[in-house]
Amino acid sequence: MVALFGVASLFLGGHGGRRMFLAVVGLCAAFIAVVGTLPGLFLWWFRGGEVRRCCDWRTVRGRAGPLSVGAPVLMRVGVPALVLFPGVFGLHYLVGGAGYGSWLYGD
Repeated sequence: MVALFGVASLFLGGHGGRRMFLAVVGLCAAFIAVVGTLPGLFLWWFRGGEVRRCCDWRTVRGRAGPLSVGAPVLMRVGVPALVLFPGVFGLHYLVGGAGYGSWLYGD
């Protein structure tokens, strides 16, 4: 996924456009990681480890029942973003001037 964003940044015009694209993608991934992982972990703890798959939605009973489905959904969204944002920020660092003369830096 990080390689996909690296290749996509090469199609943007100019050095500033590549830096801005990678910065925005990195910040969005960091936001999704925080919003997905922390509430997901909290809901998992709150339900005492009782979690269900999305296809078990019809079997949920009670007011706190949907939380047992929501916890794994949030975790499945947040954990990949935890991998994505350091990689994209690393690319942003490379494009930003760490490697003057590299093919990522050039206009």
